[in-house]
Amino acid sequence: MRTSAPPISIFVPAHNEAKNLVGAIHDIIAAAQSELADYEILLVNDGSTDETAEVTGRLARDNPRIRVIHHPTKRGIADGYRTALGLATHDYFAFLPGDREVHADSIRAIFRAVGSADIVIPYHQNSQARARHRRVMTWTCTALVNGLFGHRLRYYQGPAVYPTALARALPRRTRGFFFLTEMLVHALEGGHSYTEVGLVHQERAFGKSKAVTVQNVVMALRVIMGCWWALRVKGARPVGPGPENRTTLKEKARS
Repeated sequence: MRTSAPPISIFVPAHNEAKNLVGAIHDIIAAAQSELADYEILLVNDGSTDETAEVTGRLARDNPRIRVIHHPTKRGIADGYRTALGLATHDYFAFLPGDREVHADSIRAIFRAVGSADIVIPYHQNSQARARHRRVMTWTCTALVNGLFGHRLRYYQGPAVYPTALARALPRRTRGFFFLTEMLVHALEGGHSYTEVGLVHQERAFGKSKAVTVQNVVMALRVIMGCWWALRVKGARPVGPGPENRTTLKEKARS
């Protein structure tokens, strides 16, 4: 355990992940105990219809740092993120999936990098391990965002870690999965520092990812172009790290 490491609130979404969740949580706990001074896990059961609710209950009984929140019906990952962020009590806010698609060593690397810059931005280090259609969508969206905004990031949809106050201040208007891109683009346009960390993707042991659908592709394009319109055409003011924003960020941290 690094006593100098900042404490982190970790959001873990789970929708029908009963068979993957125990392994995912154990990986997160092992990494947190190794790399962090303190942590909490905000485990959001998003209207699951399998045994996820029972599994989350057992996990919480075994570890007092796990807090379970149940959405009675499925509300989606963006709403789960908002729920967890509103309940977070630590200085930094992380997101890790409950499907165990992020390798345990990569979780340690992400936690180890927290505090080295404003934002920790993970990217897929072994993209060949992902399905071809997911790689194509990632490449297309990443190239489009980089081209529109002049950045050189390798991935915009990863489980980025933010200071909790900054995460609360960033726009999260998108209800679909691409709210992650919306947040990150606004943070980068605000001039916040970042470090990129490679993560190893592993296919889930049970179930199938639904990340790439026609609806999600359309949503991705709408989010990217919406960010460009708001920031580059209409001139919306992003949340920057300067002195004029410090009071606002402190207020967000307390809210």
